[in-house]
Amino acid sequence: MSPGLALLLGFMSALEQKIWVHSGSSSQPCIWAVPAAVVPQGGAVSIFCRVPPGVTLVRGFHREPVGEWHDRLPEGAREVMAFSLKKVTQTDAGIYSCEYWKQEIWSGHCEPLELVVTGIYMDKPSLTSHPGAQVASGVNVTLLCQSLYSYATYILCRGGGASFPQDCSRQDHDSFLFSPVSLDQAGTYTCYGCPSHSPQLWSLPSDPLQLSVTRSTAPIALVASVAAAFLLLVLLLLLLCLCRRRWCRAKCSAACDGNKVQMKHESASSFMQIQGKNKGDDLAHTEPEADRQRDTQVPASAEDTQEVTYAQLHSRKPGASMDSLLSGDPEAPSMQSCVYATLALS
Repeated sequence: MSPGLALLLGFMSALEQKIWVHSGSSSQPCIWAVPAAVVPQGGAVSIFCRVPPGVTLVRGFHREPVGEWHDRLPEGAREVMAFSLKKVTQTDAGIYSCEYWKQEIWSGHCEPLELVVTGIYMDKPSLTSHPGAQVASGVNVTLLCQSLYSYATYILCRGGGASFPQDCSRQDHDSFLFSPVSLDQAGTYTCYGCPSHSPQLWSLPSDPLQLSVTRSTAPIALVASVAAAFLLLVLLLLLLCLCRRRWCRAKCSAACDGNKVQMKHESASSFMQIQGKNKGDDLAHTEPEADRQRDTQVPASAEDTQEVTYAQLHSRKPGASMDSLLSGDPEAPSMQSCVYATLALS
């Protein structure tokens, strides 16, 4: 990058910060780097310091780790002062600040700048996403930064290439967990590794990883699952009711068949009892006839010597009541035949 272009970018950045200040911000940075504060080894970078009014000398101070500085005299009413590094090395990495000489004293009260140089270690990590690079919001996602060397610190930067170290995430292990991942965490990520003794010297960047996060359909799937389970439960209940109804019908049919068989058996028994009773009645009716016939056979010799008495016999069933015979009331003439027998009185 040419010094003129770097200076032009620095003035444009200062103008943007000035507009940003007038738009309502209460503070503004007094030091920044163009094109970025994360620079590959061998690249160029310019560090800009904002010049307050009344300052006669501006010092760009490399505080850590070497303690070097570069002084510049402000020309006219310039608002910024640039310090250019045309080809950065690992010695240029570190913490920078701006100091000002004003009224016989040095002053500087702004936040320092961290300048990072990448590519110091030729190991190139690999960045992968688990369970995948395309996920739904609400799930747990792990970005794994793996390398051949074991680094004390692993750095995950968003945006494809780190511009400001403070915008990157650092930790002492190689897995970065998003629990749960959200839609605003989608984007391009790269990762680095660095040792503990040189936190501004990073490895080569990993290949960019594009993480795509879509809106979760879990509520819809949950509602569909609940509806399907409810429908299945209703079908099971209907099937159970149908089976119970058929079982009750079968049981009632079997009970009715049993009652019919029992009724037929009782009817047959009753018929046999009635038939047996009728046979008994017939036998009872036939026996008196024989007796009457035997009684009529009386020897002829008795007629001459004894008195003859006639008795009228009424043919009735054995179980009939004798009240009608003993009663003195006259009965209607009977249509039955009368049998007369000769009784011998001795």
